[in-house]
Amino acid sequence: CLPGTRVQILERIDNWIRDGPKSERVLWIRGMAGRGKSTIASTVAHRWKDRACCAIYHFRRGQNIRNASLVCALARQLARSLDPELRKAILSTVEEKDDIINQRLDDQFAALFTASFRPLQQKAFPILIVVDALDECDSLEYAVNFVKLVDRHSSSLPPNLKFLLTSRPEAPLLRALEPRKWHAESLDSIDGVDADIKRFLHHTLLQIKTDHGIEGEWPTQVDISELVKMSQGLFQWARTVMKYIDYGSPTDRLAELLELPKVWSGVDELYTQILSRALDNVKQNPAKRNLLLDLLGTLVVAPYPVSLEAMVFLHAEYDLVKGKAPEAAFNFLRREILADLNSLLFIPVSSSEPVRLMHTSIRDLLVDRERCSAGYWVDLAQDHQRLASTCLVRMNRHLRENICNLKDLSKPSSEVQDIVEREISKGVQYCCRSWSIHLTSAEKLSQPGVNNRLPLEPDFKLFCEEKVLLWLEVMSLVGLSYEAIMVAKQVHQWLLHHPDEASRSSSLVTLWNDVHRFASAFDEPIAFSPLHIYASALAHCPKKTELWKRYRKDAKTVTIRGVQPPTWSCDVWSKSVGSEVKSVAFSSDGTLLASGCDDQIIRLLDPNTGREVGEPLKGHSGAVRSVCFSPDGKLLASGSCDDTIRLWDPQTGSQVGKPLTGHSGPVLSVCFSPDGKLLASGSDDNTIQLWDPQTGSQVGELLTGHSDPVLSVCFSPDGKLLASGSWDKEIRLWDPQTSSQVGEPLTGHSGTVWSVCFSPDSKLLASGSNDNTIRLWDPQTGSQVGEPLTGHSNTVLSICFSPDSKLLASGSRDKEIRLWDPQTSSQVGEPLTGHSGTVWSICFSPDGKLLASGSNDNTIRLWDPQTGSQVGEPLTGHSSFVESFCFSPDGKLLASGSCDNTIRLWDPQTGSQVSEPLTGHSGTVWSVCFSPDSKLLASGSDDDTIRLWDPQTSSQVGEPLGGCTWGVNSVWFSSNGKSINGRSNSGHSVAWDVSTRERCDTPSPIPCVANVGYEDHWVTLSSSRLFWLPSQYWGYHRYLALHEGKLAIACGWTLSIFHILDDSGLYNDSHI
Repeated sequence: CLPGTRVQILERIDNWIRDGPKSERVLWIRGMAGRGKSTIASTVAHRWKDRACCAIYHFRRGQNIRNASLVCALARQLARSLDPELRKAILSTVEEKDDIINQRLDDQFAALFTASFRPLQQKAFPILIVVDALDECDSLEYAVNFVKLVDRHSSSLPPNLKFLLTSRPEAPLLRALEPRKWHAESLDSIDGVDADIKRFLHHTLLQIKTDHGIEGEWPTQVDISELVKMSQGLFQWARTVMKYIDYGSPTDRLAELLELPKVWSGVDELYTQILSRALDNVKQNPAKRNLLLDLLGTLVVAPYPVSLEAMVFLHAEYDLVKGKAPEAAFNFLRREILADLNSLLFIPVSSSEPVRLMHTSIRDLLVDRERCSAGYWVDLAQDHQRLASTCLVRMNRHLRENICNLKDLSKPSSEVQDIVEREISKGVQYCCRSWSIHLTSAEKLSQPGVNNRLPLEPDFKLFCEEKVLLWLEVMSLVGLSYEAIMVAKQVHQWLLHHPDEASRSSSLVTLWNDVHRFASAFDEPIAFSPLHIYASALAHCPKKTELWKRYRKDAKTVTIRGVQPPTWSCDVWSKSVGSEVKSVAFSSDGTLLASGCDDQIIRLLDPNTGREVGEPLKGHSGAVRSVCFSPDGKLLASGSCDDTIRLWDPQTGSQVGKPLTGHSGPVLSVCFSPDGKLLASGSDDNTIQLWDPQTGSQVGELLTGHSDPVLSVCFSPDGKLLASGSWDKEIRLWDPQTSSQVGEPLTGHSGTVWSVCFSPDSKLLASGSNDNTIRLWDPQTGSQVGEPLTGHSNTVLSICFSPDSKLLASGSRDKEIRLWDPQTSSQVGEPLTGHSGTVWSICFSPDGKLLASGSNDNTIRLWDPQTGSQVGEPLTGHSSFVESFCFSPDGKLLASGSCDNTIRLWDPQTGSQVSEPLTGHSGTVWSVCFSPDSKLLASGSDDDTIRLWDPQTSSQVGEPLGGCTWGVNSVWFSSNGKSINGRSNSGHSVAWDVSTRERCDTPSPIPCVANVGYEDHWVTLSSSRLFWLPSQYWGYHRYLALHEGKLAIACGWTLSIFHILDDSGLYNDSHI
């Protein structure tokens, strides 16, 4: 603020800061657009920067909060504070949590604010945090959550910490801020604004007079008073007018304003005049006029910040821009096209910084057809359409394979950002990130009867045929592979809703479904490095998909032998969490998937990507056996083996209230009532308890009757009944209003009832049991409906109806998920297979299109129950687990030893078996090894012998070699091939002369071999990542061998062979 302006409100703010704990922790300044909120916020921060630890953050519409984290940006400023304790505390947190920038808002707040400020409770100096323009945050939910966090953590923060917040009176913010009774200042009703505006105008006009060398009495007091009237109390009008006057001939422009005060009064009128004059100045040059309007349209519809560099890239085909050197093009836009809009635009000196509208009220005018002249009205649909086409054209021209010329498979994208900045322009990055938003928004925003569809020919078709993987490369390199998943889904849905176009381009619909599945299933290698799109992901792409047909030529790894399924499996993605998953649950809006695990942790996942959302929820001291969202999605309940129930805020990740205690045993199941007013819990103490989730208090008496642990509880969707299943083989029904049992127990299962679930219409109750069956019941009569559903070969642990009641899913100890038609009691399709362990929990998404499962194989999987298909039969040879294998030194053979007591020989070029199995051992073959000349094969077995074989004839050479006890777990040849060595499980080593079969005195040293390993789904070479393995390889013991680019993997009793191609030297071992 100009000295002498806003005196009273600034004084009140100063007093609020000085009063420390005597005044409210938060001051909220509210006001409509143009009232000067941001100026006041900046002034306060400036005034206190030397008298307090101070930080300020300005939200700007279109700003990406992921890349400009609110809390991290504020903490970074506070870390520069003169107070050593505060600086040390923040820096210490950053060192401990080096990924803090990627964590959830609540985790950042707790770590960087609450924990860092804890040592400062007794400090007297003020700590001031200013957050300006909350209403301009791209996600109002994000802004509201920040407000909630300030309130929730208030008691833990030092009394000298103050928050100054500014915003327009947007409804979500009003609902969040008004009930908290914090100190508030409204700029819409404040007195003395005209006087402040007058001071501002007088000071600024005198400065303009000096800068431009204007002589005489200019401006007059009458001039200034008239301008004050025209401002209508809006500082934004005053600021814009001063810029307008300053950027032209000041005397002429002021005279122009005062000559027609009604035309220029008010913000809309002011903007209109400035825009009209800018267009008038180029009306004689249609090319300039069109470019100006398109640049304005770009600034308005761009979903992400756009710099001059990006604007030149997007408009490079315009005749006025084409052929100009970059710097010349930047200056051309700045000086000749946008110059007359300097008072409405922020145009930075640097061409890489974002150009933006000076105020959100400018955009409000430009997109409102009723308020805006047709000459410069921004038609959102048309500008999205234009930019969609532009982005496709530019990507088709500029995307190329290995765009950053990377040569190291083991180096992640995060470590090559210097190359990314050099090789991928801001324009390319903008196009790759924004094209789908423009594409799908064009029709969404079009006027009824107006055709704004983007023709699929030819740019979109070319992009689909040649550029999809190149686009994925860029998304990986800029750290946005997770966005690529959503983009692919968005484009697929867009195509589905264009029946006329989709009918002509059904292959494109299929392709974008494939791209979505590809980006989801292989997010891990794609996110790690773009090279693994070609080296890892494509190797596992189903071979009958449209994506494989179009892009198989780009694969850098060939599957010689192994499971490359024909179509996509039912599981959309798999997520390994490092612990047994006992429970999964979707939020009511389907945006979150919660999992409860044996490691005492609850994890929240994004169902679209499988990525974790924020930090894990920690607090339980025992395994988490059950999780459930409230119907409104605002609470998450968890039941644990620590005998407690905890409530969480899923948006912030913080615990709500104290743990609910009362059970005397592990809490095995929790469930909210349909109206969210009750929470039921079933326990190992044989009882059921009802709770009020708002107060955490018990409701009514314990529900008793079961004689064994209660494993499952479920409310009927109409809220009239509560069902419970128990170890006592019974199901009981209860009236939740009276806490009394309804009717007799439902009996029929011959084993423990692990799971109960009502159908959405409350007319059926399903139960899953230890007797391997599912039964359906009529909850009104208590009678069984139809015959038991049979098919599982082990305990049915979890059951769930789809939202439309047409499907019933079941998960079992047999590692399978089955789908049933509850009307006919028949199985639907084949079992969903993929888990390598017990399926503990299953849950449909709210729209019924997805099914989540959690297993003791430490994974969560997401399935498509409608369209998925089997992965296909594994390629097998051995009848039991493969325990060892080895390539021959000449690379012509691969030998494998197994628990089935046999050795098999394989052709690594084709993956086919060579000859019959080599038989003779009477125990597991633990080790196989070729001689250096590849003419002999040695095998060591549990039967305490080593045998030699001729791999050409598959016959045994001589008698078995004995001498080891406790089995032979390793065999190897000496470097010259003259001796064979073996080591037993007892650690004893022996050696024989291959020619004479006589014992040698000293065994040869074990030869050095390539350090091939497996870690976190990756095959590694010398600890560097070489090749990623999908979920069918997880959860098993694996054996690996690598020879001249051929990678053999034994997993269970299946064998896979991949050839990592040496293409231009990029994929040689020497680069790993």
